[in-house]
Amino acid sequence: MPKTKIIEAPKPSCGFYGATTKNTGLNQRETLEEIMINLATSLGIKVIHKALTARDSYIYEAQHPGFGSFQSASNTILELSRALAKKSSL
Repeated sequence: MPKTKIIEAPKPSCGFYGATTKNTGLNQRETLEEIMINLATSLGIKVIHKALTARDSYIYEAQHPGFGSFQSASNTILELSRALAKKSSL
């Protein structure tokens, strides 16, 4: 199956884009961690370790073969999403 493409949206006739404010009450950490949990659950990963660094930021490590080191939330999400995309294309 070909990958989804992101393309420029057509210009709206009314002059503006309507957007939702759904989920804007979540802070960024909660949002990123929910994404990681959803992706990991889809891949059958039961645990993700979370560690606080000396710079007061969090790093994450999926506890599953093929996921080996701590990394930022965005890199963890990218790695999990790539694994899910690869699994879906099999």
